[in-house]
Amino acid sequence: MESKNKERKSHVRRPHVSESERVMLEYLWNVEQLSQSEISKRLNRAQSVISRELYSGNVLDFSHLSRPELLRLPIHARIKYSATRGQFNATKKSFRFGQGNKLTPELKKLIEHWINDEKWTPEEISARIEDVNVSASTIRNWANRHELDIKIKKYHTNNRNERHRQNTIREKEAEIARLRSKLRENGELVRHSIYERPETINSRSRFGHWEIDLVLPAKNRDGMWTDKSAIMTIVERKTRFLAMYKIKSKRSDDVIAGFDKFLSEYGNLVRTITADNGIEFVSWDFLEHVQKEKNIKIYYATPSSPQQRGSNEFKNRNLRKYLPKGQTFYQISQAKLNDIMDKINRKPMLQALNGRSPIELFEKEYRKLENNKRAYSKRKLISNHVDNNEIMTKDNTDILGHEN
Repeated sequence: MESKNKERKSHVRRPHVSESERVMLEYLWNVEQLSQSEISKRLNRAQSVISRELYSGNVLDFSHLSRPELLRLPIHARIKYSATRGQFNATKKSFRFGQGNKLTPELKKLIEHWINDEKWTPEEISARIEDVNVSASTIRNWANRHELDIKIKKYHTNNRNERHRQNTIREKEAEIARLRSKLRENGELVRHSIYERPETINSRSRFGHWEIDLVLPAKNRDGMWTDKSAIMTIVERKTRFLAMYKIKSKRSDDVIAGFDKFLSEYGNLVRTITADNGIEFVSWDFLEHVQKEKNIKIYYATPSSPQQRGSNEFKNRNLRKYLPKGQTFYQISQAKLNDIMDKINRKPMLQALNGRSPIELFEKEYRKLENNKRAYSKRKLISNHVDNNEIMTKDNTDILGHEN
């Protein structure tokens, strides 16, 4: 009986780590340099909790080191804990509203049919209908948010619950904004989730938002890369225009060099970048170079979710038609890549672009941008000319008034 009670107690969840605990952890780790075991006793937390929290709030980046080199460093040299970063990551992780499955028009119509016409419950729909690949709780959440047109009242929440939910969302958004501002004040970089991307980017309605990826060479039987070189592919989301660059390796300095080549050609046409969670893009060197030095915001896709960068993945498959899997890249020249890139960009896309080619749309958007710039410069010149005339008229009036 006692053993059963102990087992039950062991499953009781402790409250999440608080902001004050994170501040104390920062002091005990960075200043006092205590061990994880000693800190866990001081804060009355499991050592595993302390370990996870330290890595979550770590502001150091060692992506340029191999694992053996990293393990040779003392533990306090590998981790510099930031309470602000730890709190920021924890708050973002808990903020899951609207980040789950998407309610498509087809799925909405299907669920409404089974609830309104067939009188099925969300649990029955989730368990038995193959085309509904979401949980019953997700269906109920959609009903509570009035995203489903459901006639049965029991699936609706009352206004009080809805107001509470909206207030919770606003509070968490305000907390994330406060912590992000604090990180910037401390000079720390902030990674942006793809779920923070504005609708103008998601809908592909605005030109200048790009997706980036690396295409890697073949591996040998031991699972090692046959050569270090890689191909950087960057796709503009609205026009599906592809840019490609050969880089020496996946090291952050080579990735940065390849990205700078891209900026030298298209820098004035870049608003944002969306990347995956590969080590080459999440490294602090790359993040600092792009967001801090080049002032370009990066959004990171969810791990193991290539569909979130569909344009990039589609172009990579097109590239593989010219460079099939199983070959190395060290003999591939940039001139050959440019030739392949031109062929891909001139190929019409029947569904995505209504039969037009990426290069056709890209040049159209570029001309539109240039025309807008010229129109803006002209308006500014006229405005300055009018302002100068008004100043001269005012000065002449003052002079004439003085003479009178």
